[in-house]
Amino acid sequence: MFIGKQPLKVGVGLGKDGSDAVLNALEDARNPTLAIVFATSKLNPHEVYESIRNEVECPIVGCTTAGEIASCAGKEQTGKVAVMLLESKYLSVGIGVGKNYKENPFEAGVRSVEEAYKDIEFNPYLLFISAMRKTAYDIIKTKIFMNIVLPDGMIGAEEEMLRGIISKLGKSAHLIGGSSGDDLRFERTYQFANGVYTNSVVLCVLSGGLKMGTAIGHPYYPTDIGAAVTKSRGRIVYELDGEPAADRMREILGVRKLTPEVFAEKTFGFRTIDVSREYVVRSAVSEGENKSIPFYSEIPDGVYLKLMNTNREYAIKKFEETLDKAIADAGIKKNVGAIIIFNCVLRRLAKERLGFSDLDIIREKFGDVPVIGFDTYGEQGATSGGSIGHHNQTSAILVIGNELITQ
Repeated sequence: MFIGKQPLKVGVGLGKDGSDAVLNALEDARNPTLAIVFATSKLNPHEVYESIRNEVECPIVGCTTAGEIASCAGKEQTGKVAVMLLESKYLSVGIGVGKNYKENPFEAGVRSVEEAYKDIEFNPYLLFISAMRKTAYDIIKTKIFMNIVLPDGMIGAEEEMLRGIISKLGKSAHLIGGSSGDDLRFERTYQFANGVYTNSVVLCVLSGGLKMGTAIGHPYYPTDIGAAVTKSRGRIVYELDGEPAADRMREILGVRKLTPEVFAEKTFGFRTIDVSREYVVRSAVSEGENKSIPFYSEIPDGVYLKLMNTNREYAIKKFEETLDKAIADAGIKKNVGAIIIFNCVLRRLAKERLGFSDLDIIREKFGDVPVIGFDTYGEQGATSGGSIGHHNQTSAILVIGNELITQ
């Protein structure tokens, strides 16, 4: 059983380049077990990686972004490099890369799992689990393996990639992550996994004795306006209420043109079919060919798409609830060690319109807790009912406790 010093040290740094960020983070975690890097695409990703590798010997994982989040900054950033260093003898790390993601997303997901779990070393602290004086209920809630997924955000095949991952890990796997970005240029994104990759899926598995929990949430509630999806395939909706999708969408929104700017502010959602029955958000891209509408996530046939809405008070409340769910999922009693946020870039734009900051909310609730994150091109995680999926306009949160699972 753990006695004495806290089991986790965390350093967070933000800088104009990788060297500046990692040196700041090293002040609080001098012998890191893992380096997490979220970097602007405006810098050369190879130079960012090498500048960090020159300072640390531990595994490095991360990606390029559409914006950076770090607790050492007063607000969310763009054009910077954010680094979080985790240091703990109770933490084991495995990193895998699934290449050729665009060509075979399912196989890329499979390969990322195989490599990550081959890479991870057994943590002796796990032997204590069998000796814990805990109930079966306590043990079943323990997260022995936590999977962080970072797919290339320009491929648009996250669902098939997740199917590949689930085929190896099972549908009850603990998974959270976000799709890499490139500062809204929509050209090319990069992933870090003890090297620099593109067109890849990175999976980082964390294991050991630290408490960990996840949750996803969004700032929207359903309105009374909507339409039934009567024909769709994958991410493309062809008909709404039996009419060409674009024609019906124009009626719903009261606009003449269906542009990316319109859909950035007008988003949709539908109820999941799992036991949570919660609404998940799906964002449309623009009008497609033959009056179709492509979305950023798959839209099943037969769901009823509702126009979603929000306001400042509601959005703040929902983010607070998402934080609370992640902490409850981890079983943390007192000490939050670190928070990692995968935040949709469209949600960031919504926060700017509404005038609030996730970092301010975290500080008000938990004080000076280490935080890192990035603005994504899509988020991965499970609903409260346990359904793993790819989401839009969502914040996906991983909380790591400064507590051991035996506490």
